[in-house]
Amino acid sequence: MFLGEFQHTMDSKGRVVIPSKFRTRLQQGCVVTKGQDNCLQILTKKTWEEEASKMASLPSTDRTSRQLRRALFSGAIDVKIDSAGRVPIPENLREYSGIDLNEEVTVTGSGPVVEVWSTRSWKKIQKEADQSFANINEVKE
Repeated sequence: MFLGEFQHTMDSKGRVVIPSKFRTRLQQGCVVTKGQDNCLQILTKKTWEEEASKMASLPSTDRTSRQLRRALFSGAIDVKIDSAGRVPIPENLREYSGIDLNEEVTVTGSGPVVEVWSTRSWKKIQKEADQSFANINEVKE
């Protein structure tokens, strides 16, 4: 389980530092792809295979299913953490997430995945999430 929030800067080569507490689980390789709300997701190989299997099993006759598969698979890239604890983020994923080179990013643990956000976007999303969380009156099981 990935937990926590960390501030880093995307370097001039498009690499992001992965927090040291996340590296062990990602050391054998991982997948970076598009996440919802224009974040990026970093998944372990095992989690990627589980998610990819779910997506692949969606009906090809359903337009939304096709769009989900296209977004997830076309944006995915296998990566390895380098000796400095960084992963490369290709230009198409930086564009999707609105992250510029040399920009501050927020890396968050989100349970089974790591999310990488433009810090500008993260502050907005987190504020909305905190307000919703603070005002939840009932939890349905």
